[in-house]
Amino acid sequence: MHSMTRTIPAPSNGLYSDMKGDDNQRGPERDETDAFHSLVRHLVADGDSRAAKAGRRARRTLAQMGAVR
Repeated sequence: MHSMTRTIPAPSNGLYSDMKGDDNQRGPERDETDAFHSLVRHLVADGDSRAAKAGRRARRTLAQMGAVR
C-alpha cells in the first residue's frame, strides 16, 4: 500500500544555508524597497525645494551636471 505522506528533501549545506540561499533568490522584500523609494522621494523633494529657494532648478541629466562620457 502506498503512503500519502511526502518526505522533505534533506538540507544539502545545513538548514540555515539552504534557507538563506532560498531567501536570496527571491530578491529584496517589499518593505525594503518601499522604504528605499520613500527615502529617495524625500531626498528629491528636499533637493527640489532647496534649489527653488535659491532660484535654480535641480539638475536631472548627466549633461546638465556637466558629466562627460
